Amino acid sequence: MPLPQWRKILPCVGLILAAGVATAAEGERIGLVLGGGGARGTAHIGVLKVLEREHIPVHAIAGTSIGAIVGGLYAAGYSPAEIEQIVNSIDWAEIFRDTTARADTPMRQKETDLGILANLEVGLANGRLSIPTTLVRGQKLGLLLRRLFLSRSDVQSFDDLPIPFRCVATDIGVVRPVVFRSGDLALAVRASMAVPGAFAPVRHEGRVLVDGGIVDNVPIDVARQMGVDRIIAVDVSQPLAPAETVDSSFQILLQMVGGLMRDRTDERLQELSEHDVLLRPQITTVSNMGFPNAAEAIEPGEQAAEAALAQLRQFSIPEAEYLAWREKRRQPVTPAPKISFVKVDDTHSQTAEFVRDRISAHAGRPLDTRALERDIGGAFGRGTYESISYRLAGDEQGRTGLEITPVDAALGRTVFRAGLQISDDFSGTDDYQLNVEARVTGLSQKGAEWRTLLGIGRVTTLATDLYVPFAERGNWFVIPEVGYTELTQPLFIDGMAVAQYRIGSVFGGLRLGRDFSDRLRISTALVRSQDRAERFVASPDLPRLLVADLGGINGTVLWDSFDNVRFPRHGMRAELSYTQYETSLGSDQDGDLLRIAIDKAFSAGRNTLLLGARASVSKQDPGAFMTDSALGGLTFLSGLHERELIGNDMLLLRAICYHRLTNQGLVFDVPTYIAGSIEGGNVWSDYDQVALDDLIGAGSIFLGVDLPIGPLQLGYGRTFDGRSSFYLTFGSLVLPRYR
Repeated sequence: MPLPQWRKILPCVGLILAAGVATAAEGERIGLVLGGGGARGTAHIGVLKVLEREHIPVHAIAGTSIGAIVGGLYAAGYSPAEIEQIVNSIDWAEIFRDTTARADTPMRQKETDLGILANLEVGLANGRLSIPTTLVRGQKLGLLLRRLFLSRSDVQSFDDLPIPFRCVATDIGVVRPVVFRSGDLALAVRASMAVPGAFAPVRHEGRVLVDGGIVDNVPIDVARQMGVDRIIAVDVSQPLAPAETVDSSFQILLQMVGGLMRDRTDERLQELSEHDVLLRPQITTVSNMGFPNAAEAIEPGEQAAEAALAQLRQFSIPEAEYLAWREKRRQPVTPAPKISFVKVDDTHSQTAEFVRDRISAHAGRPLDTRALERDIGGAFGRGTYESISYRLAGDEQGRTGLEITPVDAALGRTVFRAGLQISDDFSGTDDYQLNVEARVTGLSQKGAEWRTLLGIGRVTTLATDLYVPFAERGNWFVIPEVGYTELTQPLFIDGMAVAQYRIGSVFGGLRLGRDFSDRLRISTALVRSQDRAERFVASPDLPRLLVADLGGINGTVLWDSFDNVRFPRHGMRAELSYTQYETSLGSDQDGDLLRIAIDKAFSAGRNTLLLGARASVSKQDPGAFMTDSALGGLTFLSGLHERELIGNDMLLLRAICYHRLTNQGLVFDVPTYIAGSIEGGNVWSDYDQVALDDLIGAGSIFLGVDLPIGPLQLGYGRTFDGRSSFYLTFGSLVLPRYR
């Protein structure tokens, strides 16, 4: 045949061959394998972008850890752009913190936290002491996954997702892989990325499940079992650290685990054939734990896919066919389901009714996931739960309802916490305060608890109370309490300690109150005490022994919306307490006492201004040492000795400015501040002597460090009239501290 005729035929032959290739590609099932690698796993999003651009369909997905999240979202119908938007919208610092925003925690928890500032809790379970085994319980991560997969909550078999899906976890009891093929999608993904020591394991069907990367970080074998013909595998695991940088026992342990995972991954990758594609994105700026910078790994994922285009295009199908395939697997936009019932599972918690009281979702209304997460977060902030999860469930009538499952903390019902406060003015005056709190929780379904506080140091305390919530929403409460407290009070003249008294008080009370919200509490109480002040260092002309009986009625209004009580950045705490002492109620004499403590925080960037005031006013002195108030110490008239001034009436005004020096960490975070204060205040022995022109001016500069055992301040203070002192102090900036 003449050459010109061949030239006419060649284009037709090319079209026939191209059609044959497209048909072959269309007939093949393509499996996508997404490996684990922490924050580096956002590179998977970049790979998905290229696959969609090149019209490459995915017929099955297998993922581990972060690969399970990205793969699960894609399998559920999210687009790469939507997944990228999700990653960019996540506040990773919050995800890696179990704590509920303090403003949304119950008032009972706020008040017990005020003087116990250490983070570590120790429990007593089955007669044995137990400590938390993980840094993060993963409560917020679980709620996030639940919300993202809510539209697929009716899917039982993962083969029924728009793209069939599998994810891998590890049964830590036998260190073997567990492949999720069906069930609760959010739970499966959460189990797949339960990094040991970081996120709490998931307990499911009698097994304890942790991150699947331990045994199968790039689950090629799982994808093969799904019946795929060819595989695109993405390995985002972090390279081992250079030997010279491994210089601690912890780093050695991480290197050993990383090496074992690397060996298993290499064995798995050898299962790939020449018809498969392996992508290894070159990620240099993001580490496993670099979640704040996770989005930076997306581009390397795209670049790795671009570099393998010649191989990947073998999987492409015609545009029309691809668009039809993609349309079938799109995430449906559905309205929030209407809830027909709300059920709280009480099989794993002693306080399920407390959780139910805090849930605002009602039958007959559409589900508001944001409000539900806020309600669950408030309940979780009580601190006695391992997790609180939810799911959509059906009943025998075919209705859809909300099922909430609280799980009590593994620490047990008896929990101990300790807080340390130290003060030293480097001039011979120093003291400490160690507080140990024991709580027995779960005494009723509504959350009754028995609390005992032991204090050793400047104030010796042994006090116990029983908190009993009641009424339909559990927002009413009654608290009977008894206790003993004792402290040493120096008496100063011209800056010199001339006497010391040991002041003790046996007290009891019965308080009735209501929490109108997580920020407002109003209560009233009958109070009774006997105070005793005994001189043990002084000249003989001072009284040796003073004894006073007190009895009266107290009313208290408390507002607390602070984000924290260490170095608050937002919110306010305001407490107004008035007590009327009556001889008919056991007092030696009639009297009254009004106390006010207010602090308000304003922040911009790293800077915070904390404005505060303290006042103690008694128009009719009840005649007891314990009703007096003291000033002196850092930010409480800086430059004076601790509790140098003592009187029946007191006023303090102050402004504290602090600037954060350190960046916020994900798991390990030690905020450090440079701060200064301006203060004015004084004390008076009689109400008629109170005068604003008597205020003593003072100021300070200090370094603040928010340590796990409590906030530390190291600084220098000086009064306007020249008195000065250096301080080393542990304690909250917002404690009322009348003594």
